[in-house]
Amino acid sequence: MADKKTGVAARVRDAVAGLIEGAGYKLWDVAYYKEGPEMILEISIDREGGISLNDCSAVTKLIEPLIDEMDPIEESYCLQVSSAGVVRPLNRDEHIRFVSESRIPVTVGLYTATDGKKEFSGIIEEYDGTDIVLESGGERRTFNKKQISRITAEFNEAAVEGGNNEE
Repeated sequence: MADKKTGVAARVRDAVAGLIEGAGYKLWDVAYYKEGPEMILEISIDREGGISLNDCSAVTKLIEPLIDEMDPIEESYCLQVSSAGVVRPLNRDEHIRFVSESRIPVTVGLYTATDGKKEFSGIIEEYDGTDIVLESGGERRTFNKKQISRITAEFNEAAVEGGNNEE
């Protein structure tokens, strides 16, 4: 089921990215997952100045006809368009590269403890697609992506003032 979910998300991402970006928004992520008895197709968007409910509604109206025409999902599902949020999971390589280049602080969660800890916070100094070098508490630590259970970044006003176009 995971491959099917990933495939649906990738097809929808490819289909809607141009529409969303053409309307002045940034497509942050597309996820397809089960929540309780429902399947959810979640589109996360962003733009400078943040996202309002009106923005979510406008993007929903923009992309819904295209998704209906594509018909990428066999079962019933709920389409949700939402803000990417302040605290964001970094699910894609482009997300990790973006926060690294922008020097936005991250929290890295590990499957197995290293030096007695399963969570490290800091700045990603390097990322080659496989290994992440994190500056954490004055130390440089290298983690392979296979060790990492999750990475999150907090997009706050300081991040915006730092020159990026995220929230």
